[in-house]
Amino acid sequence: MHAVFRYPLIAALALAAGCACAGERARWPAPSRDGAPLVGVQVKLPSFSADDARRIRVTGFDFVRIGVWTDRLDRPAYRRAFDAAIAAAHDAQLPVLLTIRALEPLAPRDAPAERRMAALAEAGATLAGTVTRLADRYHAQLLAIELWNEPDLDKYWPTAEVDSTFAPFMQAVCVRLRERRPRVPVIGFAFSRAPFAGSVPDRLLKPLAPSLAGCVDAISYHAYGMAPARIRAAARDVQARYGLPVAITEDGATSVGPAGDARQVKRLTTLLAASNESMTPLISIYEWADTPNGPDAAQRNYGLVRADRTPKPALDAVAQALRDRSGALRGRD
Repeated sequence: MHAVFRYPLIAALALAAGCACAGERARWPAPSRDGAPLVGVQVKLPSFSADDARRIRVTGFDFVRIGVWTDRLDRPAYRRAFDAAIAAAHDAQLPVLLTIRALEPLAPRDAPAERRMAALAEAGATLAGTVTRLADRYHAQLLAIELWNEPDLDKYWPTAEVDSTFAPFMQAVCVRLRERRPRVPVIGFAFSRAPFAGSVPDRLLKPLAPSLAGCVDAISYHAYGMAPARIRAAARDVQARYGLPVAITEDGATSVGPAGDARQVKRLTTLLAASNESMTPLISIYEWADTPNGPDAAQRNYGLVRADRTPKPALDAVAQALRDRSGALRGRD
């Protein structure tokens, strides 16, 4: 059976998005009654092709995650690549989890505090406007929009001083998003690790707690190396303290090094075997294809396929794990 019908959540979301009109909004795909999350895989904008999309669908994935830089969307070549990626995914019946962030600092680092706060508020309003416009234009192709990626790491927060700049920026985003809710679900903020109490992600979330309701539908984070029990604990913790579900928008393992292929297979099959009890509506695997220009050997080898698209052992293992998972769900009926 085609996966879009095997997982009723994705079909329902597609129908909701497809018939949406002004003022209507697709619902966040909360876990179905059997607790099964949607499972997707990350692709890279420059290299993602229609053939990739077809193979991803055949493998059994429910969606693709694509990251874009909002301060590049006004460049014609970049926008054409973005539109082509969205179209390729849509043609393969793969909704897109769209992760957005900016490359440039959001406020001048050397500006006086008052001017810096004003710049952050302006940048937040600008990002919210971008979210709304993207949701309006692409709502039939999107699963959700994710605000930022790993802001708790200096590399991905070019504004610097994240403890004093992240909250004012996102508070400004949330003010605008509450005023006009986008036509697709919004999640945030793709932290590099789970926001357990006392962690950096938790420290960044706390000032936002009053703003989260009506702004984001779930808190997202990356679960590299976490045991299934720890993933469930994170879901319970965030729900208890912030009243929101969690979404795992990156998890995976590199295939580089001794026994690298076996290590990658073990990580991904362990994750998928426990996914139906993970207490999350969504899991995205990192990533579909190796990134040849990654900063180091490990980062260049997270793909299920190599850069030339030849498969690694992990591809067949993941495909089988997804089939096993769907079989287990049918057995519950």
